[in-house]
Amino acid sequence: MISKTKKHIIIILVVINMLFSMGMSFAYWASGISGNQNVGDGTLTLGDWYDGTPIFTTDEFIQVITTPNNSNTYVLARDLDFQNITPPEWTQTKDIIFLGSLDGNGKTISNVNLTDYRGIFGILQGATIRNLTLDGITINYTLADNYTVGILAGRMQGTGNVIENIRIRNSSVTNTILAGGVIGFASPTSGTGTATMSNIKVQNTAITGAFANAAYGSGGVIGTVNAFNITMSDIYVEATIISNAISSVGGIIGASLAGSTISVSRAVVFANERFRAWSSDTNVFVGGVIGRNQGSISITDFMLTGQIDGFVTNPNNTSYTMRAGVTVGVGNAPTSQSNIRSAQIRLYRRANNPSVLVNSATLYNKMTGQKPTYSTSVYIVSRSTTMTSAWWTTNYPNIANSSLWSYNATSDLYELNN
Repeated sequence: MISKTKKHIIIILVVINMLFSMGMSFAYWASGISGNQNVGDGTLTLGDWYDGTPIFTTDEFIQVITTPNNSNTYVLARDLDFQNITPPEWTQTKDIIFLGSLDGNGKTISNVNLTDYRGIFGILQGATIRNLTLDGITINYTLADNYTVGILAGRMQGTGNVIENIRIRNSSVTNTILAGGVIGFASPTSGTGTATMSNIKVQNTAITGAFANAAYGSGGVIGTVNAFNITMSDIYVEATIISNAISSVGGIIGASLAGSTISVSRAVVFANERFRAWSSDTNVFVGGVIGRNQGSISITDFMLTGQIDGFVTNPNNTSYTMRAGVTVGVGNAPTSQSNIRSAQIRLYRRANNPSVLVNSATLYNKMTGQKPTYSTSVYIVSRSTTMTSAWWTTNYPNIANSSLWSYNATSDLYELNN
């Protein structure tokens, strides 16, 4: 007869054999390992299961994003610091499509510095990226070609894309054409693309594009949208966005082309430095939500504050159009909009001097999309006087009563939680 002790040993051996025979399941269980991110040593913490292959090291992450048409599911098991990781270790990804899913698991990818790369990912197609913080990311695209750039990805295409619970801070993206704080260009290869983007915060980030075509633009979340249906909710942008050619600038989206349908709800945009669109001789467009809209957009519960610049730099050119709007700079008016407000906007338009501030008496006559009955009262008082936490609860209950948002007494704005 087998003793109880021997039975226990046999059971343990059988369990261990099952774990090793199902290597992937064991990997999920072991994803609680912590330690050195480069060599993979550390301490095993039992009890953590993840729905996906865990990523422990920078090398593993690079392998994931540089694998063409990768459709697997991954989870970050620890923070990844790329301070000393530069090309050629990070191979070129601008034409590589990621089809899979990455759960950031509340972790942070930091100190990525890439020149002539489109973003962390090259192209997202039907992908899911969630629960991820990007901190200290620098994307600088200098080549004279048509590649678009974004801090998360240069392009999004296909259907069923999901981008949620993303934080981007202390970062910058620069391109010779289009740039986006999260995605550079949303455009399908055929048909109509689809995406859901929610709980996205872009903070202390600079976005610069320069494309000589006002139909396109650079934006706080997406540079330009083409033939895409996108639902956006719970968006906070605190950034500097600049177009130094004639492309448009938008606090959330730079521009949308015909065939695009966009909805935006519960969004706060703070142009803490400035949104600037300028050109030497022609038209410029700037919008709190979208710079130029040739598609369809609906907007609910939106607040804009900060500085907007739009001017033509050639002092001899007296024939030009500069349009700025709290919601849309120029193009199709929103199909529907409700609960739209702005506070303490500073608008600069070129006369002979591009730094001349348009005075408050004429400011709102020069802007589209503003709620007329509210503009003057908000403009003439400071945010700290009017926009208390109680004011937000009264005027923006869908934001103030959400657990995703918190009141910042310094800026007097509700912000998405970190």
